[in-house]
Amino acid sequence: MKKIMMQAIAKQGDVLEVTFSKDFYTKPQNDFRIYEDGKLRMKVRPVSQSESGSSYIYTMITKGLSYVPGRKYQVKTKENYFIDIDISFLALTPDFERRYRYDGRLGAEYHPDRTIFRVFSPFATMIVLKLMKKGETEYKTYRMRRDDGYGIYELEIEGDLDEARYLYCPEIFGDMSDVPDPYAYGLGRNSLCSYVIDPEKVKRIETFSEHLPPFSDRSKAILYECSIRDMTSKTSLSNKMTYNALAKEGLKTKGGLPMGLDYLSSLGVTHIQLQPVLDFQTIDDDDPASTYNWGYDPSFYFAPEGSYCSDPDDPYCRIVELRKLVGALHKKGLRVVLDVVYNHVYTAIFNPLSILVPRYYFRHNNDQTLSGGSGCGNDLESRKYMTRKLIKDSLHHLVDFYDCDGFRFDLMGITDIETLRQAYEELSEKKPEILFYGEGWDLFTNLPADLKATQYNSYKMPFCAFFNDRFRDVVKGKTGHTELAVRGYLSGDTNYLDGFKHVFLGSSIAIAFAPLFATPDQSLNYVECHDNHTLYDKLKICCQGESDEEIFKRMKMITVAILTSCGIPFFHAGQEIGMSKKGDGNSYDAGDAVNGFDYSLLDQRKDLYLFFRDAIQLKKRLVSLVGKEHDELRSLISFENLPFGAVKIDYRLRDFTIFVIFNPTRNSFTYSFADYSQLIFNEAGNVEEQDYYVKLAIVSALSVSVYISRRREE
Repeated sequence: MKKIMMQAIAKQGDVLEVTFSKDFYTKPQNDFRIYEDGKLRMKVRPVSQSESGSSYIYTMITKGLSYVPGRKYQVKTKENYFIDIDISFLALTPDFERRYRYDGRLGAEYHPDRTIFRVFSPFATMIVLKLMKKGETEYKTYRMRRDDGYGIYELEIEGDLDEARYLYCPEIFGDMSDVPDPYAYGLGRNSLCSYVIDPEKVKRIETFSEHLPPFSDRSKAILYECSIRDMTSKTSLSNKMTYNALAKEGLKTKGGLPMGLDYLSSLGVTHIQLQPVLDFQTIDDDDPASTYNWGYDPSFYFAPEGSYCSDPDDPYCRIVELRKLVGALHKKGLRVVLDVVYNHVYTAIFNPLSILVPRYYFRHNNDQTLSGGSGCGNDLESRKYMTRKLIKDSLHHLVDFYDCDGFRFDLMGITDIETLRQAYEELSEKKPEILFYGEGWDLFTNLPADLKATQYNSYKMPFCAFFNDRFRDVVKGKTGHTELAVRGYLSGDTNYLDGFKHVFLGSSIAIAFAPLFATPDQSLNYVECHDNHTLYDKLKICCQGESDEEIFKRMKMITVAILTSCGIPFFHAGQEIGMSKKGDGNSYDAGDAVNGFDYSLLDQRKDLYLFFRDAIQLKKRLVSLVGKEHDELRSLISFENLPFGAVKIDYRLRDFTIFVIFNPTRNSFTYSFADYSQLIFNEAGNVEEQDYYVKLAIVSALSVSVYISRRREE
């Protein structure tokens, strides 16, 4: 109420703006006093007076007054009303950025005999820690000690505080409010409080990383994206949509096919990318089924999402169950990539980061308004020292606590290159095989183009791979809502033949387009992810009039193209069996009926599932045959244009030549090989055991086929 009636904001070092509600003041003011920590500093008079329909506005010059964060500044009216001055403009100044930095540990540092609480909040004039030990029913309060050198508050409390809940209550510009710890490892139901967590108790849970096969070359990865909720939401499990449900073994469809964890394991992929698992805003932990969201609306960067666990009131439940899920995937030989959202938060104004350090953590436009390049909320300013620390600390925590094997960075172009470079260098010391990849779109955020982690700066980021939207659009056609009828090469527009050659080489060779990437292993080749229409829905629109059987043939061609091209193959859950989202191209909140994995469809389209598994094995065999030549794969590939716009791709290896023929047209024709070649793969999947050799091959319409020829001794 106070801020509605009276408000004082320092606009810059010597300009102060004071606003009074006309409901509170009926006559103008012309005499003010400025106080610092209760002591008179100066008398000031307005240099400008104006009014709106509801307020009087006064502008004053406070020359000679230097604001110091942590001190209390007030403006006094002649009636002796004291109004706290908001000096948050300082957070946007270079001096503040250089002055207030802390390299130590933040959050609740647990020891069996004591816990140390540290929080970064330079503007706070005081912070009260509210603490409720396990078994108690009321909070006790403790005043924290300020360290002016770093802008942190710290307090050590003796005793075993495991599972104690706590909140910070800072006084900033006259306001006091309870906020959870942004560095909290554990949260309560609906993120209403923080919990002290014993890391050793968590790390005693096995993650079975010893079950993982060797992995050193990121281009040998095969990525599969899924949501924890979606993978079991359409099952009859009592605990569906949870970490535990996805970690359960032995589940079967009505047709006897594997479900959940066993389904993921059966595919043959190398990495499972889990859509956001860190705490997000818009799901009610009390009734998760009543709302739906993918999780790209982050609130906290250290604690897992509560709606996915069996008991969100238990501080360890979400932590333990996520770690067990990672362990279950590892035990199946699957590495785990976490989808992280460091580009924005759901809303800055209510986020603990913004409450504890107003305006600091978020990017601003030149007019000091919040930058919103993500289109989903307010952009984090990753260049700020403590924001960069937050991101890196979060990444370290996810590796240390959950033993994850890589990160997919959402809207990575909002983040600066240096932050990601530092994070990769530090984390690759812990896990040399760690994967970094993300969305490198160039979004309209207030960050210079040469600093953005976009695909156009890929040459500055050799450690990182990027979603190749050019591959997506050339192979299947455009994705925009107004361009869904536009075909790509494998959906039938053979004018994209040269573009197909370009993306097949990892968009790293100048054919039809300028290169996007310096090396093909920076190209993440995909046609479907959680965003936009599913591949099936897209093909139904752009290939209007074609039967499902014909659509499935195109899907098979696209699957093989993703797996045999240069770069990293990526698939979205359900793509392999032609799942539909009922034409919804932005289903982030469309509910389980639209987004859930449909196991009944899996039973109906078992042949597509088996084809996908065979195609994965084809990829692995190709990698095996290429061997040490893998790094030079681009130079070993050549193309031959075939009738009607089809194409043959040759992999000329030391001992073998592999031929892949794509015919996205509705015409059949014959092709004559120079020598007998063995057909090893076609629309039926792996056919190598049939021992079928041809010299004159029939190339069917809407088909893909793979042949192998052993190099003869000369």
